[in-house]
Amino acid sequence: MALAREDINFENIKREADVEMLVKNMVQTNNMIAHLKDEQFEMRNEIKEHKETISKLENDIQLLKKEKRWNMLWQDSLEENINHTQIALLVVGTINILFTYFMSR
Repeated sequence: MALAREDINFENIKREADVEMLVKNMVQTNNMIAHLKDEQFEMRNEIKEHKETISKLENDIQLLKKEKRWNMLWQDSLEENINHTQIALLVVGTINILFTYFMSR
């Protein structure tokens, strides 16, 4: 009864409490939205970095494929040169043996 005499309206108190709760919820929601925006920004940066890394790796793979082709061509060329050198040494060795044989007679 003392509260009724002092003109305390429970409806007003309830409304004020509801408003405070709504304000707290809105603040928490805004904070959560800001946090999620920060995370989204970080994720975008990470995705960008991953894309750059993938691009660099793809370029490296292309260079390695070109280098592998070059190395294969170089190896084929070396094998041909070795074969030609072996044939030339065989011919020179045969001529040397024949020359030595005829010189010793």
